[in-house]
Amino acid sequence: MISDDKVGGDRQGTKASAAKPSNRMFTDKTFEEYAEQFAELTATDIDSQAEFFLKSFIFDLGDEWNAVNAIAKQFKEYIASKGFSSNDLDAGQAADFLQKNGQTRTALQRRAELSDIDLDKNDRICLTEYLLLHFKALILQAYFNRKQMAPTVDLSNNGIGLTGVGAMLLEELFTVPDGCDPAVTKAIEEFMAAQRKRNKAMKELADKAAQGGVKGMAAQNELRQMEAEDQTLTNKIELTLNAAKKRTAKYGGKEALLDAKQQEEEAKQQQIQNSRAKLAARAAQFENK
Repeated sequence: MISDDKVGGDRQGTKASAAKPSNRMFTDKTFEEYAEQFAELTATDIDSQAEFFLKSFIFDLGDEWNAVNAIAKQFKEYIASKGFSSNDLDAGQAADFLQKNGQTRTALQRRAELSDIDLDKNDRICLTEYLLLHFKALILQAYFNRKQMAPTVDLSNNGIGLTGVGAMLLEELFTVPDGCDPAVTKAIEEFMAAQRKRNKAMKELADKAAQGGVKGMAAQNELRQMEAEDQTLTNKIELTLNAAKKRTAKYGGKEALLDAKQQEEEAKQQQIQNSRAKLAARAAQFENK
């Protein structure tokens, strides 16, 4: 169960040599403030929730970042297969989805963990809540790293069976990575925008293919081509993320952000100088006439 006590307070916690520093900002918000943000987030569509989750945990996820998009796709497909019109699942449906897509759990563990992750206590599970459960151990490790303290809960066995951590997960969800390279945020936004456009086109092609005939066969062929091109989007964001990670590792979070801002400012100044030079050249040409 989530406590109504304030989430935050002393941001330093108990230092421990086992914990490594994190690139995540220190925040000082109450649980109520996080709950308000959570309500706004869960009111958005599945793709928007996936995008927010990626932005928040992109560095913690490492090579697993694309699993978020895969889970979001599975979540939408599950909803579509059941003929639902909502963007979330009830307790029974969520348990079924978790059993099919998560790690092995007992029925009791599934019920307990889903109840714990139902942060708004509406007896329904949205994509964000499922992602918090799926990556629970990873997120909690990031939480304790940021506070520079040893874990106070058992993170073994990937956090399976672990409950009573909803407030920690909620706080970490809305703790934006400190010094995140703007190129990373832009890459995620471009990736998700391209995915939305692509998914819409693929759905239209799938509908045409289902109708059969010559047009249906043509749509089916085009659909296969699009499926083969899926890796292009992934490769693009991976290149951007790897470059940003190297900058962050070299400079540290805040320094990486300052470096990016400095480069942006230098580019603007160079553009201004180029514009002035062009104007001066035009003025000189006019005077010589």
